[in-house]
Amino acid sequence: MAWLLRTRAAVARRPQRLALLAVVLVACSAGVPAAVSPPPLQTLIGAVTPTPTPRPLVKARSVTRVGSAVVASGDFRGTGGTQVAVVEDPAGDLGVRISVRDTLAGAAPAALWLQSGPNFLALNRAKLAVADVDADGKDDLVALYDSGANTSRLFVLRSTGSAFAFAGPWWSGDLTWSRARDIVGGRFSADGHDSLLVAYQDDGARMRVLSFVPSGGAFLTPTTVYDSGTDQIDLAKTRLAVGHFTRATGGDQLVALTQAKTHAKLALFDPGAGGLTRSDLYESDVDYDVSRAAIAAADLGANGLQDVVALYPAADGSARVAVFEAAASFRPATPLVAAPTLPPGALCGGPGALVVGDWDRDGRADVAALAPALGSVRAQLLTSTGSGFTLAASTDEGLLCPTWPLSGMPLGFGDATKRPLYVKTDNNPSARPHYGISKADMVFELLVEGLTTRLAAVYQSQQPDVIGSVRSVRMTDRHVLPSLDAALVYSGGGPEELMAINYDASVGRRYVDLSPNYGWGYRVGFRVGPYNFFTTYAAVQQALAAAPDGDQPAIVAPWRFLPTATGDAMSGGFGASVPASTITIPYRALFGVRYDYDPATRTYARYQDGVRERDAANGQVIAARNIVVIQTEVHFTTAFGLDPAGNPKLEEVLTGAGKGVVFRNGRRQDVTWSRADVVDSFTFTTASGEIVRLSPGQTWVHVVPSDWSIPSQ
Repeated sequence: MAWLLRTRAAVARRPQRLALLAVVLVACSAGVPAAVSPPPLQTLIGAVTPTPTPRPLVKARSVTRVGSAVVASGDFRGTGGTQVAVVEDPAGDLGVRISVRDTLAGAAPAALWLQSGPNFLALNRAKLAVADVDADGKDDLVALYDSGANTSRLFVLRSTGSAFAFAGPWWSGDLTWSRARDIVGGRFSADGHDSLLVAYQDDGARMRVLSFVPSGGAFLTPTTVYDSGTDQIDLAKTRLAVGHFTRATGGDQLVALTQAKTHAKLALFDPGAGGLTRSDLYESDVDYDVSRAAIAAADLGANGLQDVVALYPAADGSARVAVFEAAASFRPATPLVAAPTLPPGALCGGPGALVVGDWDRDGRADVAALAPALGSVRAQLLTSTGSGFTLAASTDEGLLCPTWPLSGMPLGFGDATKRPLYVKTDNNPSARPHYGISKADMVFELLVEGLTTRLAAVYQSQQPDVIGSVRSVRMTDRHVLPSLDAALVYSGGGPEELMAINYDASVGRRYVDLSPNYGWGYRVGFRVGPYNFFTTYAAVQQALAAAPDGDQPAIVAPWRFLPTATGDAMSGGFGASVPASTITIPYRALFGVRYDYDPATRTYARYQDGVRERDAANGQVIAARNIVVIQTEVHFTTAFGLDPAGNPKLEEVLTGAGKGVVFRNGRRQDVTWSRADVVDSFTFTTASGEIVRLSPGQTWVHVVPSDWSIPSQ
């Protein structure tokens, strides 16, 4: 088959709020009342060529992340077709809502299949798969969930045909969640029932595949069904799909699109009595970055064999679509470097998302390329005609593309699981100006002994060349670190601090401890000690690569940001805010902080002891988007010993709730902060309960006693 893309003219319309993050294309105009139903999708893309004999509906499965939501397809009703389930946390309170559509064609409403209460499940700590784990003919959802301390659980959401019922954990055990890179469901076992495969990343580019077989409401102890050996498969650059690729009968097969130096390789894994057997199907003869791609298995030609569809986005939101056709020995019909087949702006300028199903119910699988949008999901619907695709492009406005979790800036092809650096930075007058501080996503200013302050600069989205000066760790850092899953970069500390930090890092595995023993620091000659200990981003990355689990993905609790820094200043919980162009944080002499707002840039200039903060590494002045003040219990304690000068140390309470202030866009909003656990980020709400959002960009966070007054004018 010559897989070509036929593009229909786009129909202008406005975005429509759907109860589900529905992947649906609708047309409306200013003159059409809201009560009038939009035309079905077939009206927009044209009638599909009819077939003489109706084919059975195609069953298809897929799971993909679309922004903060997860979109899954499967036969959840057990009727032989494919439905779409969208799993999301719309309130941002760890409550899960699942809505289901029977098809992407037309404008059929979505049905609510599950609505949990708050604190049910954190989607950023769950990897989902579709499988019929209770063998009742209806596909279920299974979540591989991070339980912390190198343990994981398998939660099951059983389908009743019209709802999902939480069936609790079916397995719990020692499994480092960050190394379990992918989970898929299929009929891999000898009994013909569904089981799960987990692709697990060991050190040295070694992939192990673990099999979880369900039995009587639980999963049996997992077994290893494949071991690639070292230097074979990097799962960060591998994409998996399940189907019948080389045979139409028997158990399901696993296919992997994986990196082979600069090329892409398609490998097949066939189940047997001894586990999975690998055979290589195809290797590209051009450069191809698999980390950008999304793949799905789809029987596009209704021949009983799944083809592999690959979506390869570009930075401008365009994308190439390649079909590795089973009937053509998996060689793509068009070159992988062909011109974009989805136009610029169709998707987010980052890794793509694919979901499959028989959307037009003609017996051939179809594909949808997805991107998050305001109130919906933008879809590029690729309907199979048997020899190509018909494309119907959504023109919904308001793409809500993924962002960096700590700055709210566009993610692009960045990696939101890249481990942040949490660098303890001296704030003594002799340690100023700071180096690298302008490239921090966030900066925490925390009180220490003598009521002076020390900074913690958090770097993830940007890479400073030089960072300094680096100083010792404090007990209060352990209240912030777990939510960042960061690399703690510090120079020494008291024995009590080091014991607590090492205990947390070794048992909780909530961050990576990078003491100077890793060799990342050096002394500079232009400052006196102890204010002369510096490092570089490259040196810390080398140390991180040598640390246990330092190269594994991080689970970073995202903060809440507005879609853009140039929108309405009153949005995002600021409806009751008041003007505030000058802010004072009343630290003691030599440490006092003032911020002055610049309306032209919508940023805050920072002054410390009357001197404007400037990054000494690049000369850039600090231009913060947000100033956050967290007021809480701060008290002296001797429980952790005394500092070298004989002063008691400070402890802070950073879970629970308290009062605070958020400054943004030259305005002040008094808030209540809340935080259930140290692995969570802070939530800020107004007196009316509205969630307060930050402006994308750098944020400075000040943790001060609850009885302090924060002047502004």
